[in-house]
Amino acid sequence: MGDPKLDLAWVVQQWPDATGEAVNMGYGDLTGMPGRAELVQYYSAESGRQVDDIDYYVILAKWKLAIVLEQGYTRALQGTGQNDKLLAFGPLVLDLMASAAEVAESTDYAVTVTRETA
Repeated sequence: MGDPKLDLAWVVQQWPDATGEAVNMGYGDLTGMPGRAELVQYYSAESGRQVDDIDYYVILAKWKLAIVLEQGYTRALQGTGQNDKLLAFGPLVLDLMASAAEVAESTDYAVTVTRETA
């Protein structure tokens, strides 16, 4: 239904670069799992899709998640949220936006736009 590379980006946006040493992400121990680059390359090999633009999708995934979390945070500030835990989303939103900006600034991926003149 959606873009498969965006689904991949949801997975790899917080995935560690290397997992040789103990890596606990809070929701599971990733020790011994493939690192981010290995995971992306495996996806490419198995799916047949190119992944040179994965940074674009990671930036998009981070922005989308930040927007969703911002909505919950705003509801909590207005007192309409169902859970006080939504207040913890505030710093996460800022971290996601900063992280998206870091990826945007550091990526080698570039979109080339050409204009045809008539």
